[in-house]
Amino acid sequence: MKNPLMPIIGSLLLLFSSFSIAQEFNWAPEFPVGSQIPAIDAPDQTGARRGLDDLSGDKGLLLVLSRSFDWCPYCIAQLQQLVDVVDEFDALGFNVATMTYDSIDTLKNAEIDYETRFPLLRDEGTRHVSALGILNADYEPGSRAYGIPYPGIFLLSSDGTVLAKFAEEDYRDRPDFGYVLEAARQL
Repeated sequence: MKNPLMPIIGSLLLLFSSFSIAQEFNWAPEFPVGSQIPAIDAPDQTGARRGLDDLSGDKGLLLVLSRSFDWCPYCIAQLQQLVDVVDEFDALGFNVATMTYDSIDTLKNAEIDYETRFPLLRDEGTRHVSALGILNADYEPGSRAYGIPYPGIFLLSSDGTVLAKFAEEDYRDRPDFGYVLEAARQL
């Protein structure tokens, strides 16, 4: 005998699944393309304070926000990929920098281990990820992972205007730098 509720349940499932598919992931929603990010003022792996003025190339800055170069394998893999393509961004007039909550010592070690030639910035006290609205709310103060962002990438002009942004909903997935390079070429 057929259950009379099955068509109704099926319709509801279809409705809710199409609704969730229709929702679009929006990383850093308060900073759409064309808006200006808050000022950057953060120490790099040498301890030197850095701002957008000295981080930007002729066309701007590729800013990669990551969780940790100490314990996050997805961030480390992304950093290694970035090392491979940094010259292509430089040739397009975009300097490259990353930002994590890692200590200066961890950033120094990452610079050595992964042979980076660009600034690795420390987000002291979650100042930048909080201002950008990308602080991962899954972790409470005092937790080892407190202060990590929902990872993503900003392509910024030299005055901090968002030219493009890239992120994936799942932290294990990272935007392909090929797409980011293509966007940079279009600017």
